[in-house]
Amino acid sequence: MIYNDKKHTDDLIQVSGYNRGSVGRNWNRKEYMNNYFKQKGECMQEGKINGRIIWIDWAKTICIFLMVVGHWTQNSILLLYIYSFHMPALFVVSGILFKPHPWKKTLLSFGIPIAFYSLINILFLLTIGELHFENLFTKDVFFRFFHYRYGLNQGFYCGDWFLWALLGLRLLFGDIGLFSPLRKFYMFICIFVIAYMCLENYLIRIDTIFRGWYIGRLVPSLPFFCLGFYIKDHCWKPKSISSPTLYLLGLIMALTPIINGYSSINSNNFGLSYAIFFIGSSLSSLFLFSTSRFLPKSNFIASISNGTLFILGLHIPIMRTLEFIFPSLHEFLPILVIPICYFPILLLEQKYPALLGKV
Repeated sequence: MIYNDKKHTDDLIQVSGYNRGSVGRNWNRKEYMNNYFKQKGECMQEGKINGRIIWIDWAKTICIFLMVVGHWTQNSILLLYIYSFHMPALFVVSGILFKPHPWKKTLLSFGIPIAFYSLINILFLLTIGELHFENLFTKDVFFRFFHYRYGLNQGFYCGDWFLWALLGLRLLFGDIGLFSPLRKFYMFICIFVIAYMCLENYLIRIDTIFRGWYIGRLVPSLPFFCLGFYIKDHCWKPKSISSPTLYLLGLIMALTPIINGYSSINSNNFGLSYAIFFIGSSLSSLFLFSTSRFLPKSNFIASISNGTLFILGLHIPIMRTLEFIFPSLHEFLPILVIPICYFPILLLEQKYPALLGKV
């Protein structure tokens, strides 16, 4: 990553805690920042092949698949376990992979895929008769397209709350240069947010503060995003988890949902306590990352990992179409979604990467 923008680089130097005076007059801004991000990024890239971190690709793909299952199944046990960690794990991965970009680029990388896949969903609903052409230019359709808060009926892009929260986190921690110094204090911010979420029932609730806007979900998501920062900054490697510790993490992953109950960032429901939810989800994420290191390199998995926005945007119409063709396979349809998405994602990687958020 090369930083040529003087102001953005100065912000990042402040974030790093670097003292330019320690190297005297021969200090070079670009050389230092390139070395800084190289050290922070590459030191943890165990298992990196052809520019891919294999365990991260697997962890993302598993979480994406669980998201598809969670949006389709009615099995309460599956939902209990899936929602206990899959979205927190995605926010942790997002924190690990975070590199600041100009905010305009970030808006485009989110906005282009959301708009495009929302249009495809609109065409699908028109085709099956759940949306009528004469209603296309109504206020209801507009707000389902620009689906920025709760209470606006079902949005055309399923899971848009996740992208709103992720967008807010990216802007907060560096994509807006003014906020870049906050990256230096992420641990204090994380502790404050955890304390607030634990006491939210006795304070002003986040849905009141943000008036129900999805971007408010950045608050309960922030500690997981910051955990990704911590993992990256401390060069954590999956192989650092010993076998006994791995078994213990697996046990915690199995027991936490039973103890804490149903939880969901989207619905702002954290079971008995946000503290239990955070600890359980964080340890479950570490279990996922640690077990993912045993899985082999796969071009298929790498592409699916790249295609998060495609799968998030189109998995519902894909499954509804499959249900029409194979009605007796309802519970098994999520298994077919990932393979079906593979070749379209390959095409988009080569021809239209902007539709995958690669602007």
